[in-house]
Amino acid sequence: MSRVHTYPDSSSIFPARVFLIAGALIVGTIAGCGWTGVVDEVPDEERIPEKPLRNAGKVALELRESVELVFDKDLPEIGDVEWMGISPEGTLMVTDRESHQAHEINYRDLEYIRSFGRIGRGPGEHLSADNLTMDPEGRVYLLDGVQGQILRYDRKGRFLDRTQSIGVSKIHAGRNDGVFFLRVNASLIMELQRRDPATWAVLSRTPVSDPNQSYVSFRMRHLAKLCYNASLQVFYYLGPNDYSIKEIDAVTGEITAKFGRRPQGFVAVPDLFHDIGRGTFDELRPLDITTVGSMTLVEDRYLFVSYDHPETLAREWVVYLINPSGTFDVFDLDDVTSGRLRRFSGHGGVPRMGAITAAQEFIYIWRPPRGEVADRSIGTIEKYAVVLDLN
Repeated sequence: MSRVHTYPDSSSIFPARVFLIAGALIVGTIAGCGWTGVVDEVPDEERIPEKPLRNAGKVALELRESVELVFDKDLPEIGDVEWMGISPEGTLMVTDRESHQAHEINYRDLEYIRSFGRIGRGPGEHLSADNLTMDPEGRVYLLDGVQGQILRYDRKGRFLDRTQSIGVSKIHAGRNDGVFFLRVNASLIMELQRRDPATWAVLSRTPVSDPNQSYVSFRMRHLAKLCYNASLQVFYYLGPNDYSIKEIDAVTGEITAKFGRRPQGFVAVPDLFHDIGRGTFDELRPLDITTVGSMTLVEDRYLFVSYDHPETLAREWVVYLINPSGTFDVFDLDDVTSGRLRRFSGHGGVPRMGAITAAQEFIYIWRPPRGEVADRSIGTIEKYAVVLDLN
């Protein structure tokens, strides 16, 4: 059963040649996915308009509800939640790193609803479940990054079809016709690709990373973040070692603006690694570089971005209030909330923060179980409301 608490409204890189050869092999696979052109365009950073920013105060998150999921014979085994989302019906959808499965659960009464796909290599089968998305028709898309495929299911979990695409790290269904893949292309730069959901044909592609950042694009691609603003039909893209967010028109594919405040203590990947043919993980490992932890859009208005500083075991947050016609207000997360949302365990007994998502006006955070209850608890879902403290 569940317990509900309601609160008042308050490897080293092998010699680089290995990866260059691997990249060449990937090119042939990518070319078979409905696109035969050579990617030679890159974003002209200097020509992208930059949104003005104004420091406006602090943001707090008020805990409204905490639901602990405990082991039950009717629930699927969930060991390590990698991604989660809240469906239009209010159910919980998760992918699990340990079982490599994707599940839907009514988390309020712990009713198991369904799973999407199963482990294997045949139709409707996958080797990993990295994340899900649902289109306006209710069809569910599952990213299997190990096999380089996207599988499509109906709302009841019945397999429909699949397509191959190597290098994809995120998938997202738009408000209108179109499914978007965030992927590393044949030139080893990140691009946002729009596909026709009826035929899987490529409709447009928008390069979003600098080719000089190919190491970051290729080796750190899973840390790249993508959010969709349905009311504006705009995507927000943030690279895995960056603080400049690109705003992309979901209809035209054009990068229309960029914005971003450099977090305190931000340390970028050194120039040595800005080429897939140079540097090793062993050389990078001791460096204190900053990576993006999460990016979450709430109510199509508040963009929450977190940065991880491994050397200090800290997680820093920057919050943007989206203003389509003018200056973006920028907020810091208040100290109390920041302390609660630390990334790592072992600090004040606070269990580490896991997957994060948003639905309507609330933020949902997955907490892995504490060590002392790991034998009976799957994890805890915390539900927060956004509260502004203006200057």
